[in-house]
Amino acid sequence: MPISLDTLCAVVTPARTALVLGAGASVPSGAPTGAELAAFLWRELASSDAQSTDLTETATILERRYGRESVVRRVVANLRRLTPTGGLLGLPTFDWKRLFTTNFDCLMEDAYKKHNRQLIPIRSNFDFSAKEGLDGLRLFKIHGCITQDEALGHRASMLLTETDYENHKKYRQLLFSHLANALLEGDALFIGQSLRDRHLVELVREVLKAKQDEGAPGQVYVLIYDPDDLRAPLLEDRGARVAFGGIDEFVHRLAQRGAVARTEPDFVKTGILPGELVSTVLDAAQELKSASNVVRMFNGGPATYSDINAGATFERSPYAATMEKLLSNAQTVTMVGAAGVGKSTFARQLASRFVQLGVPAWEHRVEFQFKAKPWMNIEAQLRATGKFGVLVLDECTHYLRQANVLIDHLADIKEPGLRLILTANSSQWAPRLKSPRIFSHGTVMQLSHLEDAEISSLINLVQFNGEIAALVHSTFKRLGRAEQVRALRQKSSADMFVCLKNIFANESLDTILLREFDELDETFQEYYRYVAALEAVGTRVHRQLIIRMLGLPPTQISGILGGLTDIVDEYDIVPRDGIYGWRTRHLVIARKIADYKFSGVAEVTALFETIIANINPSVPLELQTLREICDRDFGIGRIGDATVRKRLYRDLIDAAPGERIPWHRLIRELLNEGSLEETEYVIRDAEKAAGADAPIDRFKVRLLVVRSQNTGGISNNDRLALLRQAYELAMINIGKHSRDQYSYYALCDVAVQLVEKGESAYLLDEALVQARKGAEVILDPEMTKRIREYETGHLRRH
Repeated sequence: MPISLDTLCAVVTPARTALVLGAGASVPSGAPTGAELAAFLWRELASSDAQSTDLTETATILERRYGRESVVRRVVANLRRLTPTGGLLGLPTFDWKRLFTTNFDCLMEDAYKKHNRQLIPIRSNFDFSAKEGLDGLRLFKIHGCITQDEALGHRASMLLTETDYENHKKYRQLLFSHLANALLEGDALFIGQSLRDRHLVELVREVLKAKQDEGAPGQVYVLIYDPDDLRAPLLEDRGARVAFGGIDEFVHRLAQRGAVARTEPDFVKTGILPGELVSTVLDAAQELKSASNVVRMFNGGPATYSDINAGATFERSPYAATMEKLLSNAQTVTMVGAAGVGKSTFARQLASRFVQLGVPAWEHRVEFQFKAKPWMNIEAQLRATGKFGVLVLDECTHYLRQANVLIDHLADIKEPGLRLILTANSSQWAPRLKSPRIFSHGTVMQLSHLEDAEISSLINLVQFNGEIAALVHSTFKRLGRAEQVRALRQKSSADMFVCLKNIFANESLDTILLREFDELDETFQEYYRYVAALEAVGTRVHRQLIIRMLGLPPTQISGILGGLTDIVDEYDIVPRDGIYGWRTRHLVIARKIADYKFSGVAEVTALFETIIANINPSVPLELQTLREICDRDFGIGRIGDATVRKRLYRDLIDAAPGERIPWHRLIRELLNEGSLEETEYVIRDAEKAAGADAPIDRFKVRLLVVRSQNTGGISNNDRLALLRQAYELAMINIGKHSRDQYSYYALCDVAVQLVEKGESAYLLDEALVQARKGAEVILDPEMTKRIREYETGHLRRH
């Protein structure tokens, strides 16, 4: 039987609860019920009494008679002037775990605005990318919003008609998927539902069944504004707890329990970062106090702050000079190198030293989105007190756009209160758009194989660190120092020393890892190979993704992690959302395992298909995954079949149409195969869905160049005309994208082709003049080198 409102308020904890709002939640603020909105449409459009009280049926009939735009404009006019009051206005005083609504109105957005609390409405798949950088709680509007409809020129529509509901998967499937995941991860509270929304009722029933069958955590609560003794028992029979009442009463009684949102601590007084940052960083001072795990590091895990504090790492040659730069005038230090050369360890060594000097140091956790604005606030507070802090941005290319914003901000301050230590993988660093201030206000260094001084320091570890000495093979320890130096120089010459066990042993890294794999139970082998493969192709692996992909019962999680101790680690990402990351000891190790255990083309293709089918862009971690798996070396680009690659890119576009990188990869594929007409159409679709950017504008130039080369039946003068068009377009592009070095290269490439076809050499000179001006702003040494090659003719075709 239904529970009382007091009982409901006693058992609901907002921080653990996903809140789902229906029409009844907006009624006290003046919004119509579904039946009232249907009657309004009949009066406005048909000038008649309501022929149906069902809103979906009404909208379907009236759209057929009068057109969609007429229906949509009446709905918008009815809902746009509402103002939040009562219980709805009180909802922002609680820290809800998740927010969903089936309502079209903007009452929740206005309520949060009145409380000066940021709320980000997600109305369709397109908003995942467009609003990724905005900070605040997400409001998932699973039926759409009055601010967005195709009849008004937008890309997605409200779910008004029967057809809209049938086609909801096109632009809103991921919102329903996110709701389903939230309901499975903890408590859920439905407010204002009439139990007549067929999609929601079906979803609630599926979730209740899943909670019973799989033992998923949490409880489903339903607060019904219109008592429904017929349908409520149907949900109670499946495990839901139902209460009757309105939102005003509920919010009032919940507030009486003292469940309002907490206030943030004062950073200057306490040194505690605000809530938006505190869970996204490693505090170096705290990490140094943790217990070290030398065995794990020896077997390939990255050195932790505690390992560094325990003296289990060796000093890199540039260490002293880099510390001096950071203590003097360098605002940023960037270390670039291949995976496994020790970039992260070096960055942590520097941060650890600052902690010893009494300077606070943090490391951003790469599994979280990086936001520049909160760190600008921290910098200002540190500077106001005459202090400074250090922030490590490991693998910064994952969030380089926001890192650029912070770097530019710091460069405009005479003595900023924040120093930055960046690391980047070489292959990811070169093509990315970088702030010129990285070079003008800092230093960039390359890390590769070990130098002789570093090898000597490594040998000293064996002699003076008992824990490491106990792990090194006796054969190596019996060698004289000269022979030890020679052996280590040979092992470290491949720019990789991720695994100390590999360096000190006679076996290859491959053999060590494969033997370790074979010693595992077959069940654990399967999970290990999937986690490794997902990490290798760029996926941000976390528990819920593994559960979805492999159909893993949640009750087996602890047993699997126990069987993979020191091989696969679980760590907190957003615990309140049930998101816990999984990772191997190192990316290099993950790639080795994946190369052997997913060696067939069919296996690799099936892996990507499974990832895409289960990816949920509403989770920022998985939106980042969507970009990373487009990588040409380790992602979809590694598949040899162009047809398969194009299909996978299209699948990614369907999942997140506002995301640019899959569009870029698809356009490149079409250009490479010479599908010029299709390329033009896809470029147009990409601009409509994701907006124009520098790569798409460069593709337009390249399309003209390829047309000049491959179009049959046209004269040489026509081919020259196409190249001239390409040159003019490339010239326009450098004005639009003045900090994109590749736009300058595109201009020079077209100029080279024109000169080769007999046009004046002035065109190339003009292009080089523009490129030199760009280089003075961009400041990337690689651009200066490239211009020199154009000048000397190394990039000209003869």
